[in-house]
Amino acid sequence: MNNHPLPISQVPGRVAFDIDGVFGNVMELFIRLAREIYQIDTIEYEDITRYYLYDCLDLEAEIIDRLIEKIVDYPDALKMNPFEQAVPVLSAYGRRYPLTFITARHKVEPITDWVHGHLPDVDPRRIRVIATGQHHLKLNILQEMGFTYYIDDHLDTCHLLFQHAILPIVFEQPWNQEPHPFPRVANWRE
Repeated sequence: MNNHPLPISQVPGRVAFDIDGVFGNVMELFIRLAREIYQIDTIEYEDITRYYLYDCLDLEAEIIDRLIEKIVDYPDALKMNPFEQAVPVLSAYGRRYPLTFITARHKVEPITDWVHGHLPDVDPRRIRVIATGQHHLKLNILQEMGFTYYIDDHLDTCHLLFQHAILPIVFEQPWNQEPHPFPRVANWRE
């Protein structure tokens, strides 16, 4: 399989996006909050080699859980930074086509506010943010809405989508470096 995806301009309106790890740098926020709240300064971005943080970080599960709870709710959800070039690329796309973001987060309001706050040049009526609460539920939403492409950083989700004729495009991260057959992008310039 060709590992170089079509530019999103060539698949107009048929691509949906994940947020955490694709649009927003959620792991940078995790590391920052670990430093600010728990004075943990030993975690580097490259240390996050598994999607499930419990499998790769030498932290108590309770600390990981508390940090994740902070990340998904107000006010800390709004502190996440977008990846470089994500805002101009998504803004340009959103001016031409409706933007759909599908996240496995449980709470939609904080992340919707975050998305709208980072895409001020896109009419909010052209932005949909859907929170599924679980990764596997993204499949049903993508199918129901007729999407054929989905940009995600979670390989398990990518494998599931591919089995059901939705082409995943992997947004490369340290936690998704295992071999896979899917097209991939390393950044928003690609």
